[in-house]
Amino acid sequence: MRLRSLSCRLIVYAIIGSILGYLILPLVFMIGMLVLVRPGGIDALDELLRPRVREIMLAALRKDAGGERSLAMTDALRDFISEHPDFRFGAFDPRTGAAFSGSSPEIVERFEGVGRLKLSRSSIAVTVDGASRRGESYVLDSPVGDVVVATGGLRFGWRDLFRLPVYTVSFPGAMFLLPHWAAMCLIALFVVNRGLAPMRAAAAKIAMIDVNSLKERIAPDEAPSEMRPFVEAVNKAFERVREGVERQRRFSANSAHELRTPITILRARVGKMEEGALKAEIERDVLRVQTIVEQMLLLAQIRERGPITPQRIDLHDIVLGVAADLVPIALGDGRDIQFEAPSRHVIALALRWSVESIVANLIANAVRAEPRGGAVVVRVLPDCVIEVVDHGSGVAEADRGRIFEPFWRKDETTPGTGLGLSIVRELVELQGGALSVAETPGGGATFRVRFPAAGAEPEPAERAVQPSLDQRCERSA
Repeated sequence: MRLRSLSCRLIVYAIIGSILGYLILPLVFMIGMLVLVRPGGIDALDELLRPRVREIMLAALRKDAGGERSLAMTDALRDFISEHPDFRFGAFDPRTGAAFSGSSPEIVERFEGVGRLKLSRSSIAVTVDGASRRGESYVLDSPVGDVVVATGGLRFGWRDLFRLPVYTVSFPGAMFLLPHWAAMCLIALFVVNRGLAPMRAAAAKIAMIDVNSLKERIAPDEAPSEMRPFVEAVNKAFERVREGVERQRRFSANSAHELRTPITILRARVGKMEEGALKAEIERDVLRVQTIVEQMLLLAQIRERGPITPQRIDLHDIVLGVAADLVPIALGDGRDIQFEAPSRHVIALALRWSVESIVANLIANAVRAEPRGGAVVVRVLPDCVIEVVDHGSGVAEADRGRIFEPFWRKDETTPGTGLGLSIVRELVELQGGALSVAETPGGGATFRVRFPAAGAEPEPAERAVQPSLDQRCERSA
């Protein structure tokens, strides 16, 4: 299983490296000391076989019921002899000098007639196939009693190098490394955490970049040198995306602008047709196409305008005017519009044309969602808030973050172009406002727009809101 965490990888690699160092470095040091310092040069490597030989000889000692001691040909001893054909071995009673059965003849001959053997380690010479081989004798404390063991003819082979860690590594030595490994783990966590801090900062900044802030870049100088190629690649990717988005925006704006003239001509020609059902259907279709083109052009203009300098405007009068203009259209579709507002002016910081566009789009969207015979409620609240309420099917919780995306529609049967709410969001954000959608009590959707307040001026006299809307409707009719 591949480790995904860089900290875990660093810790595992460090522990593996320390284990390998614990196993290999002592051997390298030991071999170097034997070859370079001890007499005999490379022949001194034979001494590295002593731990293994002692273990094999200890396991080969036997004692029968009569107290007779001997050397057995164990599997380990047989394998060692096959690897080292010149190896000779023997075991003797230190009091009498008698050889144990199973000892090599060359070793027995070397100690024959010596009698009592000295209980100390000493070097010996053993003749193997007419050639003299180095050897040693030493006392071994074994389960069968003290035994003098004599060996000779050892020749170190490179295959023995792979067995040495078994005899050189000790449990106490391994336990000594545990604090070292724990310290490495803590250091690895600290180093990775500090080292990746610029990466996390860059990731946080990247997460905040969207289609409206593609000019933002990550400063390469703030990142470590190892991260700079990645940072530069991300910056170049953002630049390519920005250029592509700009091309698409210019194309949309130019296309919408070029389509306005033929649509205007088409409306004029349709107006000359004789009255009838066909003319009404064509006019409705042409109006729909014109609405799409106008919204696309407005969206492109919003993006080209850049920052907006707000002005002091009266939300009461603006929203009332837009609602009154849309009442005839709503009544024609079998819906009504109700306007509610406080009995005073509501002064906000915004642009008049943008507020008119926002309210018009929200009301048009609500009229499409409102059931036949129902009424869309438009409110202006004293704290510079506009609410547009419908009583339709509402907006699902999962869709409330997506309905403001361009061209998004719930399904193909949903009327509209999918641009109106996108325009509303962009206009609200450009003016420092806030836009949200909630469920209408009893069913439906309530869109809420808040603008920065610029103070409120009291109205000279109270006025009935609904009659004013009716009066505007009569004038517009």
